[in-house]
Amino acid sequence: MHLHAAFLPPPALLEELTALVRALEPPPSPVAESPEKRGLFGRRQEEASVPLGPPAPLLDVLGTAEMSVPITNFGFVHATTARTLGSVLAVATERYGAPEVVFSGGSALVDEDDRFIWSELRSDDDGVEVMRGIAREVVSAVEPLGLFCDRRMFRDRVPVARINDGTTVEHLESVLAALDAHTSQPWRVTEVTVLRRGVGVWENVAIGSS
Repeated sequence: MHLHAAFLPPPALLEELTALVRALEPPPSPVAESPEKRGLFGRRQEEASVPLGPPAPLLDVLGTAEMSVPITNFGFVHATTARTLGSVLAVATERYGAPEVVFSGGSALVDEDDRFIWSELRSDDDGVEVMRGIAREVVSAVEPLGLFCDRRMFRDRVPVARINDGTTVEHLESVLAALDAHTSQPWRVTEVTVLRRGVGVWENVAIGSS
């Protein structure tokens, strides 16, 4: 089975972000009236209103299942190893307290070939750095299991929407401005989640004293 680890934000906070982006999409096109028609005996038929098709979205807004803070990808994991993964990660995170962060601010086109708009993670203290430390600890902890993982997958942000061929500079700037003006309710990060490709949550591992 293919497994990876991530921090999963509360769905309500993610839905708030996607709603913010969707609200900035242009409104539907006005209704177009069909030309006047006459029936078989020359009587005038009622004019019919034909709605135009909806405009193509200026951004592809992600579903909440696609919005997470990645820790690392374990790749293919044998079932026997997968059953021990939770206990290994529990030991790896036991010395940490549960950090508290918020979503605040936006960014886009962060890396080469990046086509996403992101919501940034912030904290008043060292919450984001604690998440980064947990991510490093997880990668180190699974090496004795024969799982050698990418240490660079953690990002202090979540993707919100994908830029498409219809995205304009003006629309992109308006979305980033809205994300910059937005600050979510606090998210207390209490778990590391192991996910199975195509299935979803495999196991939740509580963080230290959380």
